[in-house]
Order: sequence, then C-alpha cells, then structure tokens
Amino acid sequence: RDARQIREPLTHCGWVDASAGWHSFTHGGQSICFAGNELPWFRLADEIVASQPGGFPVLLSHSPDQFGWARQQGFPLMLAGHTHGGQIRFPLIGPVIAPSRHGVKYASGLFEQGHTVMHVSRGISGDDPIRLNCPPELTLLE
Repeated sequence: RDARQIREPLTHCGWVDASAGWHSFTHGGQSICFAGNELPWFRLADEIVASQPGGFPVLLSHSPDQFGWARQQGFPLMLAGHTHGGQIRFPLIGPVIAPSRHGVKYASGLFEQGHTVMHVSRGISGDDPIRLNCPPELTLLE
C-alpha cells in the first residue's frame, strides 16, 4: 500500500518514475517532456503543472479519466491505460464494461478533443486475466 516500497527499488534499477515531476529527453534534436498524473489515487498533479519545463509536453496518465484535465492544462498528447480495452468485447458491440467514469467511451484507441490527442492502450496485463476478443496490446507510437 505504500507506493515508496515499489518506486524506490524500481528507480534504483534505472526505472524513471514520472509520477511526481517532469522528465525531459532529447530525440532527434527535439526536447520531449514527460509528466505523470496519478489522479485520483495520488494528488500530485497541481505540482506537476506548476513546474512545466520547455519542450514538447506529454502527459502519462494511468487513467483516461484525466483527459479533461490534460486538455485544461494544454497537453497536446496524453498516453493512458487502466481500462484494458474493456477486457471483454463483443463483435459489433465492442467493449461492454470498463473501469472509467466515462464507461467504455475511452476503453482503447485514439481520441482527439480540441488540441489534445489521447491514446489509450489495452495494455499487456491486469489483476483479472480474463480477456475475450480483446488481446493484450503493446503500443508503438511513431
């Protein structure tokens, strides 16, 4: 239950913890700045926005429920998961349930509102290993 018990060993192994701040990388001569948003579980989002560095900002959000927040903060790109694509999908109907206040609206895929694009991955795992017509997904964005 204490997030530090997980974060500290992972950080020690070289994992970048984007949950509590900005992390800048240079790719192709361009600066890309990643920030994390763990709302509603951890409340550090306001601190992240207050310290935004220069460069192309990308929000890493556990849940697509933060899409509105990302738009309000001016993020052009948000990457999310949490919904596992709905885990159970029926032909012609699609996903039937997703752990989101938006239901299945953002279960997986690419979404655009205003100046913000969000990609929601189905992911590769979950607490419940049940998947029907919803294969795991490891996303490569170019």
